[in-house]
Amino acid sequence: GVLSAESRDRSRIESSTSTLDQVTIAVGRVDALSRGRQMTIWELRCASVRDYAMVVSLNRDDMLERLFNTNGSPKNWLDRPLVGLADSARGKNPSPPADVSAMVAGALVLNERARMMLAPFLLQFGQLLELDCQGSGEVRHFYNVTNIIHCVNVERSEMSDLGDVKMEAFNELKIPVEPAIFKDPSTADVRIYINDSGKRHMDSLIASANLTGIECGALAPLLW
Repeated sequence: GVLSAESRDRSRIESSTSTLDQVTIAVGRVDALSRGRQMTIWELRCASVRDYAMVVSLNRDDMLERLFNTNGSPKNWLDRPLVGLADSARGKNPSPPADVSAMVAGALVLNERARMMLAPFLLQFGQLLELDCQGSGEVRHFYNVTNIIHCVNVERSEMSDLGDVKMEAFNELKIPVEPAIFKDPSTADVRIYINDSGKRHMDSLIASANLTGIECGALAPLLW
């Protein structure tokens, strides 16, 4: 059902943030000696996901057809997928939607205010695809990152028991110095990366509009 799918997706999204409260970790730091500087790779992600309503698909066929797959491939939607807002809060005060909402791991969903502020930067590295939000009548925008950079050094990364990347080590020669948002094939389904210069630019945009539900945060081990 929708609620069980919501719980699974929320768990995957929160896996990159909850660990920060429990352990001190290396945050994807790259020693870019050839450039004479030290670079950190960050994660562009939804923030405070427990405090806001989550976007969920209302069409079972869309989920079965993996319409919202986040492997970095370009998408071409002929019709706007129908989505809704699911609130997991219990009690009289429902959680509000954020400017940037969680839906599936490896993606962001923007309202119109966030789109107007962030689109000029985000569209350099991916697509903003329209969604029909039931109940509110608004259009939201699914951010699909299509900029793929083979930058994770799998041999040096910490791996899960199932052979998936758990905590990344990066190939510093592959990572651009100029602002960039990107994915790596090994983690594309769950991570959106942003480099130092990209983080500075994104942080400025987020702060200037006081956008909610989005952050550039330190990488935490993935919970597979």
